[in-house]
Amino acid sequence: MAENRPVISILTDFGLRDPYVGQVKGVILSYCRDAAIIDLTHEVMPFNELQAAFILRASISYMPPGTIHLCVVDPGVGTRRRGIMLETGRGDLFVGPDTGFMAPAAELLGVIAAYEIDESRLPPREAETFHARDVFAHVVGRLALGERPSSLGRRVESYSIMRLPEPVIEEGSAEVVIMHVDRFGNLVTNLKPGQLGLEFDEEVLVNLPGRKLRCRYVKSYGFVEAGSPLLTVGGWGYLEFSVNRGSAANAFGLKPGEKLRISRIV
Repeated sequence: MAENRPVISILTDFGLRDPYVGQVKGVILSYCRDAAIIDLTHEVMPFNELQAAFILRASISYMPPGTIHLCVVDPGVGTRRRGIMLETGRGDLFVGPDTGFMAPAAELLGVIAAYEIDESRLPPREAETFHARDVFAHVVGRLALGERPSSLGRRVESYSIMRLPEPVIEEGSAEVVIMHVDRFGNLVTNLKPGQLGLEFDEEVLVNLPGRKLRCRYVKSYGFVEAGSPLLTVGGWGYLEFSVNRGSAANAFGLKPGEKLRISRIV
C-alpha cells in the first residue's frame, strides 16, 4: 500500500438509490486506483446548496490536509455556469460547479488560487446533465495522480461566493436558521454555544412557525425524558433543537432553511 495515498472527499445530493455515486467513483478510480475515497455525504437535500455549504464547512477540519474535495450540488448543470477548482493554503483542492457553495469551506483554509476548468482538456462529455461523472470526476482523478490545476484549466481572478447566514442576536434571544436535519431528525442551527449565554439546564422558549414551546438546554439528549423536546450542542458544534429518542423534524414539520427564535426566559 502506498504511504501517501491521495485522499478524495465526495459530497453530493445524489442519494444512494441510483448508480450515480458509483459511476463517479469508477471514473476517479480509473485514473488512480490507490485513492482513498471518503463519502462525506450523498444525502444533501436535492438542489440545497445552503445545506451543502454548511456540511462542507462544518466537516473540513476533520479532513486530512491536502484532500481533494469533489462537491456536486448542481441545479444549473448543463448551463453556462463554470466548473471551478479552488486551491487552498492547506493544500486542499475543491472541484465542482462555480455556484458559491464550496467557498465557505475553501476560504476557511485560505483560497490562494482559482481555476476555471477547461473541458477541451478532458474526454468528451457523454451527457449534458451529469457533469459530476463526465467532467469533475476526470479532473479529480487527474489531480489525484499529481497533476496541477493549471494543467486542467486557466487561472481566474474571481469565483462565486456564498455567505452562510449568521444568527440575528438581540438581547436575550436569537433568530436562527436550520442548516441541516440529520438522520435522527435533529434540527442543526447556525447558533454557536456561548453566543446566547445559555447555561446547562436552563429553560428556554423556542418560537416555531405557528407555535411556542418551552424546553431545557441540556448537555445531551438523555437529560430529558423520551419524547421531550430539548436544546443541546450536537457533534456539529452548533445548537440543535431535538426530541429525545424522536424526530424534531417530523414532530414540528421543519426543514433546512427555515427559521426559529430561541429566547432566554427571564
